[in-house]
Amino acid sequence: MATKTRKAAPKPTEASIIEQIRERFTATDQRLLVGIGDDAAVLRTGELADSARRLNSTQQVVTTDLLVEGVHFDLAYSSLADAGYKAVAVNVSDVAAMGATPAQAFGMLGVPSGTTVRQVDELLAGVSEAVQEYGLTLAGGDTVAAPQWILGFTLTGDLVGPALLRSGARPGDIIWHSGSLGLSQTGLYLLSAGEAGKSETDPVRAQLRPRAHVELGRFLQRERLASACLDLSDSLAQCLLQLAEASNVGLSLDFSAYQLAKPVAEFVGSKRGWRAGGPLGFSVPGRYSPAKKSSRFHSPAEYLLASAEDYGLLFTAPPPATARLLSRSSLAVTRLGVVVDKDEGRFYRDQEHRTHELTRIGFEHL
Repeated sequence: MATKTRKAAPKPTEASIIEQIRERFTATDQRLLVGIGDDAAVLRTGELADSARRLNSTQQVVTTDLLVEGVHFDLAYSSLADAGYKAVAVNVSDVAAMGATPAQAFGMLGVPSGTTVRQVDELLAGVSEAVQEYGLTLAGGDTVAAPQWILGFTLTGDLVGPALLRSGARPGDIIWHSGSLGLSQTGLYLLSAGEAGKSETDPVRAQLRPRAHVELGRFLQRERLASACLDLSDSLAQCLLQLAEASNVGLSLDFSAYQLAKPVAEFVGSKRGWRAGGPLGFSVPGRYSPAKKSSRFHSPAEYLLASAEDYGLLFTAPPPATARLLSRSSLAVTRLGVVVDKDEGRFYRDQEHRTHELTRIGFEHL
């Protein structure tokens, strides 16, 4: 008699857990203007009688994020000061993606056994640097014993007018990003392989000390230029799909003439193989990965799409906004493609002008 094979229970993903939470908990508080699904929640402060007053009122955005030793940072190549700085900066990036100004921070610290006072002081030095840089007030928090370092912050931000959301992109809008794609991922690879050297290069700095693009977020929100926005914390591919799904649109991306940042181009070029008749793609050996697993990429475009933790802003804007965006030299942005109707699909063109479906690739949290 044949035995029945029991199907394995499905493994949760970050996206599936968020959906489970969304289904179980229904928000009824009318002060909650934006809830689960964006980079931060938006709360209305005070009781306002009409929507016209509400539009011009000061609102509060709230976000929270955790960094866990061995998952988000490794003390083999990251100092505790770096980890403290990054724990603040990644939360500030969420506030920036909503178009808000950072205000208060509340810290959560898990401390492993054997920790010294000197180590705590080193960690706090990094936190202090980030708090001062972004004009935050450290207003409270909690500290507990933990198996490894756990660093978390809840941040608030001040906002006047409507927040930037992921859900406003429309067909015809142009897709933009700020910062350098793939820089942080390249830094992680170099650090993991012990090839970063002693100097603080751009990739290493991008990985250990990311910069939140608060000024750009405020500009996009204040001038009502962006139709949708989120920060590039997950891989580029995942962030693009999050924006597309929230806005219910398709995407047409074009990397055929995309200029990689010099350190990224050099890293990709050093790994790239060739065959008669055209490029073969390239592999990143396992020694470069924190998980010690090799990765295969068919093109530099695929490498960028799989790269995470750039912490720039990914946003869409109507074509008439282009001139104003490009005139802000201090807020450099790069065009990635155009929003299309959902029925047209979500795809990208690589450097060899080959067209591919856009899929979820890159680091998964679970």
